[in-house]
Amino acid sequence: MRALNDGSVFDEGEQEIYSSIYVYKHSGWVPGYQSFAEYHKDIDTVVILFNNTTDPKLYMWNLAEVEYSRIIKIIRNKKSS
Repeated sequence: MRALNDGSVFDEGEQEIYSSIYVYKHSGWVPGYQSFAEYHKDIDTVVILFNNTTDPKLYMWNLAEVEYSRIIKIIRNKKSS
């Protein structure tokens, strides 16, 4: 995630092309599993959250987003102190 966002994985000029098309983060769900992954430039941190779930109606998706947001908040607070 960090290499995609800072451009170190690309040859010269490629990052501008790909960045105009893609946002480099991930969220997804398959039966039994969901995940979030994102690079946060302001704290220079990649956070990845994996959850086990058997929730085919995705009720737990919102809870996972809340968990992810809280993790980011904790990291930001730790880095600022």
